[in-house]
Amino acid sequence: MSATPATATGSKRPLSDSNATTTENGDHRKRRRNRTTQSCMNCHTSKRMCDRKRPCGRCTQLGLTALCVYQVDEVNPNAENETSRLQNRVAELETIIKDVCFSPRQSCVQVLTSPI
Repeated sequence: MSATPATATGSKRPLSDSNATTTENGDHRKRRRNRTTQSCMNCHTSKRMCDRKRPCGRCTQLGLTALCVYQVDEVNPNAENETSRLQNRVAELETIIKDVCFSPRQSCVQVLTSPI
């Protein structure tokens, strides 16, 4: 007899499992992959297909848009740039308000209460 058993389809495969790897200490268990979950937590826990939109189609269809959350949200690369831009804009507006409030022509109350 051969060392490779025949499967139900008639093909032969080797006895060793290609997914099982031997570690340094001789352990033959499968290694777990260290990946983050790509689907929303609702689809992941119910083992359903997620289209990865925000909110996903399945949560939208079920009316669970508020509960459609992801394990790790993607970091926006422009977020830091946007934060510094907004901080600069706030500083600019504060300067304008100070100039208007301390100008000798009008009082601050008149400027803030007048319609735009």
